Amino acid sequence: MDNNFDKILDECVDRINRGESLEQCLADYAEYAGQLEPLLRVILQTKETYSFLPSASAKNNARQRFNAELERLEQRRWEKQPLLNRIFARPVVWATVAVAIVIFIAAYFGFRPMLSPTSPGPSDVVSPVISQPSPVPDPEGNFVFLISDDVNAIEDFTSVNITIAKIGILPSGDSAEWLEFDPEIREVDLTQVKGEKTQEVWRGNVPVSQYNNVFIYVDNVSGILEETGQEVEIKLPSNKLHINKSFTISTDSVVSFVFDITVIKAGKSDQYILQPQVSDSGAQYKPVEGKGKGRKQ
Repeated sequence: MDNNFDKILDECVDRINRGESLEQCLADYAEYAGQLEPLLRVILQTKETYSFLPSASAKNNARQRFNAELERLEQRRWEKQPLLNRIFARPVVWATVAVAIVIFIAAYFGFRPMLSPTSPGPSDVVSPVISQPSPVPDPEGNFVFLISDDVNAIEDFTSVNITIAKIGILPSGDSAEWLEFDPEIREVDLTQVKGEKTQEVWRGNVPVSQYNNVFIYVDNVSGILEETGQEVEIKLPSNKLHINKSFTISTDSVVSFVFDITVIKAGKSDQYILQPQVSDSGAQYKPVEGKGKGRKQ
């Protein structure tokens, strides 16, 4: 594939994420417009589908935590000042500064999705205040992670191999931290897991909690076309797949979470894109057989 085209495509994706229009990108790179347009339209559709807006409660909690920390720092500074400085201090100035900072924080959380419209990953989340035990592989564990493929353009290929670097899940709650773990099976051929078929890539114990986000970090994607036998690149912006899907880990069931992935063809071009399929992803629950043991699939 043309390396120059790859760089232009990445630049256009970044520009669209910053708020520029599709038409402006196509005008700036008119010689590539025919190749760029179908790919960028798919990116725009994905962006609209998986856009993230912080809830009002999340912004309110952030303000409360900030105000509490500001008050604590102000009190420490006040206590360190000489007596005369305390007497003649002007709290009105501090109040004005605090209000200005709170307005800035509120504006930041309100406009952040527009400045960076991709879904939040572990690197985008504020440092947590509650620690959770790390997931531990266990053949009798309470959580099973599987990969499947929704049939779209997969029939064009004899193989589509994805190399998984890491899996991340996020518990519900403003103070939760991401839980990440390495897959036990790193490479999956999507042509072997079409439709209802699945491939287990990890099984183990995960802390009991409600979860609402799942990420897959991908090192590499490659496909072999059935018609020509040639290897083609399959685009994956940001090298990660994300879905927002709620599920619960409890003590009385084993959860099997299927992360469904699909390969789509961008219009009439020869470009292919890998993306998550939210509607076909989700958790299934099986009752625990005996204390602390789950039934294997």
